[in-house]
Amino acid sequence: MFHTNMDLSRASFPESPVREEDLQHVVGWIRQGECCSVVAPSNMGKSVLLKSLLEEEVRRACASEVGKVPVTVFVDCLEAGDSEHAFYELLLRRIGDELEDSSAPPATVGTLRAMHNEVLWTSSEISVRSLFATSIRELDRWGEVRLVVILDEFDDMFSTLPPWPFRQLRALRDSLGDRLCYVTGTSRRLERLRSDAETYEFRELFHLYTLVLRPLSEIDARRFAVYLAAKQAVIPDAESEALAIRLSGGHPGLLECVYAILIGGGFEAPMPVGTAVAQICAREPIQKECQRLWDELEEEEREGLFALLGGDEAALDDGKRRALETKGLIRPEGVLEGGVFSPVFEAFLKGQLTTRRRARAKGVRCDPESGRIWSDDREVTLQLSDPQRRLVRLLHGRRGAVCSYDEIAEGVWGVGEGVTPGAIYELVKRVRQKVEPDWRSPSYVITVPGEGYRLQTPG
Repeated sequence: MFHTNMDLSRASFPESPVREEDLQHVVGWIRQGECCSVVAPSNMGKSVLLKSLLEEEVRRACASEVGKVPVTVFVDCLEAGDSEHAFYELLLRRIGDELEDSSAPPATVGTLRAMHNEVLWTSSEISVRSLFATSIRELDRWGEVRLVVILDEFDDMFSTLPPWPFRQLRALRDSLGDRLCYVTGTSRRLERLRSDAETYEFRELFHLYTLVLRPLSEIDARRFAVYLAAKQAVIPDAESEALAIRLSGGHPGLLECVYAILIGGGFEAPMPVGTAVAQICAREPIQKECQRLWDELEEEEREGLFALLGGDEAALDDGKRRALETKGLIRPEGVLEGGVFSPVFEAFLKGQLTTRRRARAKGVRCDPESGRIWSDDREVTLQLSDPQRRLVRLLHGRRGAVCSYDEIAEGVWGVGEGVTPGAIYELVKRVRQKVEPDWRSPSYVITVPGEGYRLQTPG
C-alpha cells in the first residue's frame, strides 16, 4: 500500500474521523497522477472521504514528487440534475471558483469565467457543446498547474448523459496528462453503470484504480462511535458503543442510526444481540437505512444474499460470493460468525426474502400457526368470514384431495347433516370471489362433480 510522509491523522479532520487507510489509497493514486474511482453503497462514507481531499493537509499530501500541490475541485453532480447543459455549467463554475483562488494564469481564469457566463445564457445544445470544447482547449494553457476534479454522486450523470462530454473529459486528460486527475464517486462500478463503446476510453482511466468501500474496521467503528457521542453531546457509553458496532456491522449509516436509538433511552445494555435486533430493526430510521442500502445493491448481489439466507449453496456460486465479500456485505468463509455483515441488515433481508417468496407463490396458502391466509401475494384473512376461513383451512389441510359435502358440513358448521348442497355451493362461491383470479373460471377451488371440492395448488 502507498504511504505518505504527510500526517493524515483524523484528529486533524473532525468532519471525517475514519477511513485513514482508504484515504491513503486515494491520495497515493493522485500523487502518481492517476484518475481513480470510489465505489460504495449509500451512507458508507463515500462523500465524507471525497470531501477529505479538500483539506489543506490532504491536498499537500496529494502533491506530486516535484511538489506541485493540486487545485482540488469538488463537484456534487446532484446539483446538475440530469441535464447535459447543467453539467457543463456546474463543472465550469466549480473549476473557475477554485482556479480563481489558485496560481492559475489570470488570463485563463478570465477566459473560463467569460465562457461560463456564455454557457449559462446559451440555450442551443450545439452552442453549449462548442463553448465547452473551447473551454477544454483553454485549460490546456495552464502551464504547470495541477487540477483534481472530484465528481461525487456521479451515477445518474454518467448513466444518462450522451457520451460527448465524457469523450471531451478524456480528451482533456490526454492533453494535460498527470496535471489533471478525475476522482469519481458512485454507488456502482462505472462499467456496471454504463458499458457502451462510446464511453469506454473514459472508463478506461479508472480500470486499475477503483476503491470499493467496505464497512468500517473495528478501530474505525470505535472512532466513529466516539465522534457520534461528541456530536450528540453525550458521555460515551462503552456497552452501547459495542452493541451499536455489533448490530451495524460497521456500516456508518446504520451505526449512526443504531447508536442514536440506544443512547436515546429505553434500552438497557448489555442485552443479547437477538433481543436487541428484535427491538431495534422495526424502527423507522433503521428500516429506511436498510432499504436505502438494499436499493443500491446490484441484482446479482441481492440474489447472492437471498441464496445465503435461503441455504441455497448452489445459487451462491464463487462469483456471487466474491462480489459480496468485496463490498463487505458478507464475511469471508471460515471467519467466526460468518454470514451477513450486520444482524440488523440480516433481519431486514429475511423480511425481503419472505416478501419475495409470497409474491412468487401462487395459489391459496394458510399459515397453520397464525391462521393467516393468502391468495397469491395478497393476504385475504380479514376479507373472509369465519365460515369462509374454516372452509379454506379445511381444503388447505387436505389440498389435492377431495373434501366431500359431508366433510365440509362437519368442518365448517360442525354438523354432519342438515346442510344443503346449495348452502355449500353459496359458501364456495363467496370464497372464490375473494381468492380466485377469476371466480367465474376458478383455478384454485375446484368442483369435483358429485363428490365435493378440492384445493388445487398451481404447478
